[in-house]
Amino acid sequence: MQARALKNNVRWPAEWETHEATWMAFPCRQEIWLNGLEKAQKAFANVANTIADFEPVKMLVRPELIDSASRLLSRSIEIIPMSMDDSWTRDTAPIWLKKQESLVGLNFQFNAWGEKFWPYDQDQKVAEKINRVAGTDNFNIELILEGGAVHTNGQGVILTTEECLLNPNRNSQLNQHQIEKQLLDIFGASQVIWLSRGLSGDVDTDGHIDNIACFVDESLILSQHCPSASENFCIYETNKNIVAKSGLELFTIAEPEPRYFDGQRVPLSYINFYIANGLVVIPKFGCVQDSEAMSEITNLFPDRKVIAVDANEILIGGGGIHCITMQQPKLC
Repeated sequence: MQARALKNNVRWPAEWETHEATWMAFPCRQEIWLNGLEKAQKAFANVANTIADFEPVKMLVRPELIDSASRLLSRSIEIIPMSMDDSWTRDTAPIWLKKQESLVGLNFQFNAWGEKFWPYDQDQKVAEKINRVAGTDNFNIELILEGGAVHTNGQGVILTTEECLLNPNRNSQLNQHQIEKQLLDIFGASQVIWLSRGLSGDVDTDGHIDNIACFVDESLILSQHCPSASENFCIYETNKNIVAKSGLELFTIAEPEPRYFDGQRVPLSYINFYIANGLVVIPKFGCVQDSEAMSEITNLFPDRKVIAVDANEILIGGGGIHCITMQQPKLC
């Protein structure tokens, strides 16, 4: 179906709205986990088991890894056998919209973040397969887009970065105006806020929004701040000015202390958290800023329990807690 046909009768719910379930995928791409696949699987399981105390969790698992997953996961988590190449459901699962009395699962094109990893043909099929399992309508979209590249306030505002969406390794045939028009049509939205860049060192995703900024309510955007010596200082300052011009509010928390690998800044971020029913799962890294992040995010979500989970092993693979989760909205 063409994007325009969806425009006027759909809404993209905010992450803090009630979920039917959380979808995740069990780690399987051996080569990206430098400390070993088993440590990555335990880290994902810790996140999944935490969420499962608050809402249903559905875990995609390669058939040959089902025994390993069963040992690590809570019995309440539904294991769904599925062929796949990698484990980042934020980017491979559908993005669900509410359309009248049903859910529409948007199935965007996926090219492994600009063909950085091979193969990815099985991951390209994941969204359609999830829609089939979930019983939600599948709509194929020609645009290449990952879920971690866009965020919403649930009221028609989309937050993204130029660094990612305008990267020629995604949709090189389209300019910014054309991409924005497609986003507005596809999501039934009224505004796109284009931040300039994502975090320094976020090379795998080319600056996904979910590592640098997110909505915490309809009018408030959360990001980070840092000393002027940080590689991220100019990025934050530029983005701050863009948010100010949008008419929305900005609140910032201190970024984690710098960490480097092979001379490159590692993109640690407290923004890469996940909002579940009655819960916010935030990352901790063993940094001095961990406790401040816990305190600030707890204040921002007074009606939810905030739990910090060690995200260092997830970070090794190139992402965070938000990157490994995707919410399925509840029809209510």
